[in-house]
Amino acid sequence: MRSTSQTVLRVGIGVVSIALALLTVAVGPLGSVVAALVLVGLTPFVVIDPGSRLTALLVGLHGLHWLMSHRAPDDLGDWALTLVVAVGLLSIHLGAALAASLPASAPVPRPSVARWARRGLAVVGLCLPVWALLAVQTVARPDGDTLATYSALAAVAVLGLALWLALVRPRREG
Repeated sequence: MRSTSQTVLRVGIGVVSIALALLTVAVGPLGSVVAALVLVGLTPFVVIDPGSRLTALLVGLHGLHWLMSHRAPDDLGDWALTLVVAVGLLSIHLGAALAASLPASAPVPRPSVARWARRGLAVVGLCLPVWALLAVQTVARPDGDTLATYSALAAVAVLGLALWLALVRPRREG
C-alpha cells in the first residue's frame, strides 16, 4: 500500500514523462512517434519502481529523443523549449530519487519535499546563466573562435570554484 504523498510523487513522474514525449513529437520537426510510444510504454515501469535502473534509461532516452528530433537551437523560442525539456528531465530525476529514498508505504515528509525542491531550484538557478549565455550567443553570433571562448569561460569558472573552495574550507592542521 502506497502513501498518498508517494502516489502523488509517482503520478507526477508519469505525467511529466508523458508530457515530454508528446512535446518532443509535437514541436520537433524530426520527432518520432515510435520513440514517443517507447517512452510512454517505459514510463509505468519507472512509476512502479522509481529506484530501478529503468529511471536512468527513461531520462537518457528522453534526452536522446529530444536531441534526435531537433536541430541546434537558432532562436530564443528553441532555447526556451530546450530549457523546458531540461527542467522536465530534472523533475523526473528528482521525483524518482525522492520516491526511491523512502519505502512506498512511508509518507514523504514535508521538510524532505522542501529540501529537494530547494535543491532542484538551485540546479535550475545555476544553469540559467549558462542557458542565457548560450541563448544570447546563438542569437548574436559574434565573430571569433567559439571553442576558445567556451574553454576560457570554463577555465575561469573552475578557477573561481577552486578559489571559493580554498577560502571557504577550514584548513586542517596536523
